[in-house]
Amino acid sequence: MATTFLEPTLMIANSILGRAFKEDVSVSPMKLQKLMYFLYKRHLQETEYALFDEHFEAWQYGPVLPSVYGAFKEYGAEPINRYIKNADRSVTMVADEDWQFYDALNFVWKKYSGYSAWHLSQLTHQDRTAWSKASAENRLYIDDEDIAKEAWAEE
Repeated sequence: MATTFLEPTLMIANSILGRAFKEDVSVSPMKLQKLMYFLYKRHLQETEYALFDEHFEAWQYGPVLPSVYGAFKEYGAEPINRYIKNADRSVTMVADEDWQFYDALNFVWKKYSGYSAWHLSQLTHQDRTAWSKASAENRLYIDDEDIAKEAWAEE
């Protein structure tokens, strides 16, 4: 029987959660969404390649990946305390050898992990963000081109 592995967005979510669990940093579903957005943006800007194929949607509180929302919605606003597992109950994360991914994760983690979900949401709502542009144009999806052009928010 073949093992079914997680889609890339959930492997990345597990990698972020692994860092959070190791450092005892509380991560709610909303905070995870914003960290994933900033990670995606950093990777896109540094490599000019999308980190995964799923597109961020422009929801009320900022960018959201539907697959990650579905996987962790049971937590509501509470901290996530478990990984998403493969069909065989194993946990899959991004390979340690993917230095471009971990370079982006280290940057984002250092810059944003100490902030609350609400603060991170406010950063995505600033003027001239990709989220604000999609929202103003009533678009469901946030364009990668807009994400790539987005400046880094100052806290």
